Amino acid sequence: ADDGFMNPFEHAQQIAYTLLGWALLSLMMGLGLLLTESPMLRAVGVQFVVWGAIDALIAAVGLRDRRRRMARGEAADRNQRLAFERHLRRLLRLNAGLDVAYLLIGLGLVLLWTTPEGLGHGIGVLIQGGFLLLFDAWHAWGVAPEAEA
Repeated sequence: ADDGFMNPFEHAQQIAYTLLGWALLSLMMGLGLLLTESPMLRAVGVQFVVWGAIDALIAAVGLRDRRRRMARGEAADRNQRLAFERHLRRLLRLNAGLDVAYLLIGLGLVLLWTTPEGLGHGIGVLIQGGFLLLFDAWHAWGVAPEAEA
């Protein structure tokens, strides 16, 4: 039955590809910002490059995990599909909680590290953490409700 939710294995693939796209965008923007004269913008660039590299790694690991699960036939088994839905929702909720922590860290950097570099690092963390909070919360909401059963 079409309940408006996608298969969790398709959802995991969509999550990974979207995160990979964000990672590549972050890397490109970060590398560009590293070329600027502004210490603040260069610090934002450092954050974008670091977060982009980490996000790309996370996306690659997620795609590898999905591929392995598909090869084992988990998508065809309802119990394994439900277990994967629960796993995916828990992971996304955990990530959303970590994203709140990143936002608090970014805010702390902006408020406490009073140099242009500190402001740039704080802004970079706030941008990356803010995107990831929206991303993880949106995808956690999109995991089928049967995952709670």
